[in-house]
Amino acid sequence: MNNMNTKPEISLKNVFGKFSWFSVLIILIIIAAVLSRFVNLGDRVMSHDEVNHVVPSYDLYTGAGYEHNPVSHGPLQFHLIALSYFLFGDSDFSSRIPHALASVATIVFLLFAFRKYFGKTGATISAILFLISPYLLFYGRYARNEAFVGLFLVVILYAVIRYFDKRDNFSLYLLTATLSLYFTSKETAYIHTAILMIFFFVKMLAEIIHSKIIQFRVFLLSILLIILIGGSLIGSVLIFRQTDLTAIDSNALVLQNTETQTFRLQVYYISESIKVLLPGLIPLLAGILVILFIRKSLRWDLLSASPAFNIFILITTLVLPLLAAFPVRFCGYDPIAYTSATSTLLDFIYILYLASISIILGFTWKRAYWWKAAVLFYFIFFIFYTTFLTNMKGALTGTVGSLGYWLSQQDVNRGNQPIYYYALLQMPFYEFLAIAGSLLAIVITVFKKRSTPDASADHKDIENKELPDSSEKPNIKNNLSIITLLLFLGIASLIAFTVAGEKMPWLTLQIAVPFLLLAGKGLGEYIDSIAWKEKSAREKTIGILISLLIVIDFFSILISLLGNTPPFQGKTQEQLQQTYSFLFRGIVLIGLISLHRFCLKDWPKTLKSKVFIIALFILLGGITGQSALRASFVNDDYPTEYLVYAHGAPGPKEILEQVEKISRRLTGGLNLQVAYDNDSLYPFWWYFRHYPNRIAYLENPTRSLADVPIILAGQANYDSVEPITRKDYYTFEYFRLWWPNQDYFNLTLDRITGALKSANMRQALFNIWYSRDYSLYAELNKNSFLDVSTWSPSQKMRMYIRKDIAEQMWEFVSEDTLTQNPAGDVLAAITTTISPTQFIGGDETLNEPRGIDIAPDGSIYVADSKNNQIKHFSTSGILLDAWGSFGSIADTNAPGGTFYEPWDVAVSPDGTIYVADTWNHRIQKFTADGQFVSTWGYFAQDNTPLGYWGPRGITVDADGNVYFTDTGNKRIVVFDKNDNFVAQFGTGGSNFGQYDEPVGIALDENNNLYIADTWNTRVQVIVPDLELNTSTPLMSWDVEGWYGESTNNKPFIAVNAERNVFVTDPEGSLILEYSPSGELLHAWDIRGLLDDTITMPVDIEFADDGTMWVSDAASNMVYGYDIGENAVVEQVETVEVTPTLDLTLEKESQLTLMQAKTHQDFINAAYDAAEELGISPWVLLRAAGWGNFTDERGALYSGEHILDIKTLSEVQKETLLKYLGIMSFGE
Repeated sequence: MNNMNTKPEISLKNVFGKFSWFSVLIILIIIAAVLSRFVNLGDRVMSHDEVNHVVPSYDLYTGAGYEHNPVSHGPLQFHLIALSYFLFGDSDFSSRIPHALASVATIVFLLFAFRKYFGKTGATISAILFLISPYLLFYGRYARNEAFVGLFLVVILYAVIRYFDKRDNFSLYLLTATLSLYFTSKETAYIHTAILMIFFFVKMLAEIIHSKIIQFRVFLLSILLIILIGGSLIGSVLIFRQTDLTAIDSNALVLQNTETQTFRLQVYYISESIKVLLPGLIPLLAGILVILFIRKSLRWDLLSASPAFNIFILITTLVLPLLAAFPVRFCGYDPIAYTSATSTLLDFIYILYLASISIILGFTWKRAYWWKAAVLFYFIFFIFYTTFLTNMKGALTGTVGSLGYWLSQQDVNRGNQPIYYYALLQMPFYEFLAIAGSLLAIVITVFKKRSTPDASADHKDIENKELPDSSEKPNIKNNLSIITLLLFLGIASLIAFTVAGEKMPWLTLQIAVPFLLLAGKGLGEYIDSIAWKEKSAREKTIGILISLLIVIDFFSILISLLGNTPPFQGKTQEQLQQTYSFLFRGIVLIGLISLHRFCLKDWPKTLKSKVFIIALFILLGGITGQSALRASFVNDDYPTEYLVYAHGAPGPKEILEQVEKISRRLTGGLNLQVAYDNDSLYPFWWYFRHYPNRIAYLENPTRSLADVPIILAGQANYDSVEPITRKDYYTFEYFRLWWPNQDYFNLTLDRITGALKSANMRQALFNIWYSRDYSLYAELNKNSFLDVSTWSPSQKMRMYIRKDIAEQMWEFVSEDTLTQNPAGDVLAAITTTISPTQFIGGDETLNEPRGIDIAPDGSIYVADSKNNQIKHFSTSGILLDAWGSFGSIADTNAPGGTFYEPWDVAVSPDGTIYVADTWNHRIQKFTADGQFVSTWGYFAQDNTPLGYWGPRGITVDADGNVYFTDTGNKRIVVFDKNDNFVAQFGTGGSNFGQYDEPVGIALDENNNLYIADTWNTRVQVIVPDLELNTSTPLMSWDVEGWYGESTNNKPFIAVNAERNVFVTDPEGSLILEYSPSGELLHAWDIRGLLDDTITMPVDIEFADDGTMWVSDAASNMVYGYDIGENAVVEQVETVEVTPTLDLTLEKESQLTLMQAKTHQDFINAAYDAAEELGISPWVLLRAAGWGNFTDERGALYSGEHILDIKTLSEVQKETLLKYLGIMSFGE
């Protein structure tokens, strides 16, 4: 009884005695994996590519659906992210949960699944390597496919290794399912699958060759089978390439446009299409029949004794239908051109052919097993690609679209990275531990083979035990060398991704995975081979610790000697500190070596050397772990790491926090109106998903944005947005995207050796590698853009906050963060908005018109820059003449009369035309009707009379002398009317008589020359003396504008009859008017035909009647403005006509027809009617209420019927209606 009542003793020893230190290590690794993948997971800003993944996932989560698009890779990721949103809500954190889980799962899987094949030590080390890998950690916290790719690769390799060990169907099913998941994840599955197929094909041949039972006839028939499949494909492709298949698309178009498609009609057109395809189908059908005939003679029951053969056949037959894009592309058609009936039919033909081959071969191999594997593979595949059968088009986009798109992108080569991008940059910079471990594994394998006479007999990674039914099968040698498999996969991946068109940092993960596994197995075998079982744990710890300290101290001394501050260099304080530090580390090293000899005096030399190797790998592991943690937790939003590209900067999240703060304070929620452009679409396409009043104006800002409280704009759209925000908004600027430093481009042997020979450069490169410190490198290269405050390459963005909104939020108006337009307040009080009274263009006649000039007869010449033409118009907008085409002097293909973006045109008093042919760096001369006369000039960056760099502005004086700005060479050049050089004025600089980017040029009645000195933001007035080849500075004044240096900020200048000076501010949509003495008088806010349109005024000229003509490069128009105090709109006398019909009925009919007309219809009709009537088209456009369109289809109707307009005569109304195609009942 006493024994029964005795309670068991509970002690810490009893509780924890069952746990070994190894178990504790496993738990710590798992905890570290979870923490490293999940801590602060949502802090980093969403990068460009992540936005492409999370937005469609959010659409799927909210019920908007999802359609597979190969641009953003496979569908698996989108479904998993949507599931995460369903479980945890939508956020940056939850967007990355699937990837973090996949990364953790990879580590856990390695810990337990690989223990049998890598050993307990090897599996644990492999898990640690995956834990601290910079790429595995960073992209395990990133909404890209890489985390899934890493997991699937590891599982696929495990399934292969397990099959060689167990030869069971479960291994093949695991391989099948994982391979299918990989194909639903990313197109790199094609590359890795091809590598595995090559490996097992070669291994299969090796196994067959070593077998003495397999008959040569069996092998020959298998080779014949491959030739038949390839031959039928090649024959079919050749026939389709030579056959005209256009009738297929024609037949499909007829069927599509036929209202009553009878069954007979459908059969007819389908049969006609089949007739066209039949010649190319014959080789395919013949191939299938021959394969069916010989399949029973293949005797694959003999070959199935080879596990390599089984894996090869399984992978090949499963993947074969997914390769249909290859033959379609070889036929000369685009496999992803789904709107083409021909391409789509070819897609289906080759899918069916390859699927038929797969079925025949699969059933020939193992019928009972293969159909189950195929169902499993394609069930997973189609479930995700069709989004659980809700998007059946996904079956086609997945089967041919993924590979087809990847093939089409091979010529794109995004990033244009050098061939050594992975081998010399990414892998040594981040995955040096994997490289070192892999080299150790290779060395171990080589030495093991040398020390073992028959490695296959004494050491086998995996060798099958003979199966019960093996007596009927050949004795095939089927062991698998895991080291060989991993090494082949690693090297082949490095080669494949290097050769592939696109080289991006995240693809390094696909290369790193096999090398990390190889390193893990190699290090595991190395540690297990150390003969120190008789040593106690204390002795081992002391040995490793002392060895590690020696290694660390030795390398610190080596770094000091090889760096830019070696010891014994002088007696300055810094030099003496380096010397003392070196001596101290030397003394420490001697002490550590002595301690090592004393504590490990009983250890053999081989054991000591092996421990030193282990210590070296521990040091490399520490540096690797530091690199990984820095990349994922310190520099995760910055460009100082090379494992990112087009990386999101912290700015967008800072903006989001501010927008949310403003919105909640002003609206009580997220109802604030906020507008963003096509650049800031990334990442605000995602971040503004909960803002119902968001406005995506993309690349088309309009003046309607002026009422929006907050406007976001990328750097490319600053010029377009500034006219809206100039007066009433505060401006804040942030980095939006940035790229890593790319000085690694154009590496040569001389450049590498030169850098290694320089102590300063060695130190600078070491600083970047070890601590991402670019300061010394920037100093040596005189590069001021390697600090995060000035980093380049990068893209910035601006947040514009309306002043009345900002003033309610005091924290947004601090001077240290505020950037205001300097001209805004100065111009606000004197700015007048004006609309045109006349216009030229609007029907795609012009494309970025730049320079204009008015001929003596009042007609207008326009430099139609992007069309590379000169166009001649009447004042009523009628095109009188046009000449010119593209020609580039750089291609030696630019005869007279061809242009490369002409920027200005000038008309001399005698009607001669002069053109500044800007990027051909020359001036061309023509007659008034466009006949080429002569040309002069060539590209040069000097002061020779004929050497020019991008001439822009040009004008002619009363004597026919031609003045033009040689913009790039910062001077004014003058030629006479006989093409002789006369004079040149100016040099580069900011003093009087010096210029920086001179563009516009004009003369007044006294022959004073006015120059738009753009980058000096001033107007200079000089008095030229052509006889003495000199000029006298007359005056100069600053311009309240011209702040940017973009290619569009090229202002022109004009002087009117009152000698007031007018300059354009292209980026500000303004024309500034100055008095003859330089006093700012007025600012004209230039509007186009639609008041909402943002204009870009370039050149400006005044007609004799005072009309101010302005070229607008944004609207592709030339506008005429009346800026006089008593401007009168051009009108035609109205004649009252009594209608003879019931206009009520007529109006109703005409109203219906009017509603169907578009803007362009009305413009064309106005031009045609005006030409017939001999009046300006503006009379008709203005009278009809141009710009006030209210109906949803954008029809030209203002709510007032055109027949009720009192300012038009009946003749004008009827003529306009006639050209609109709307007739009255009277006709």
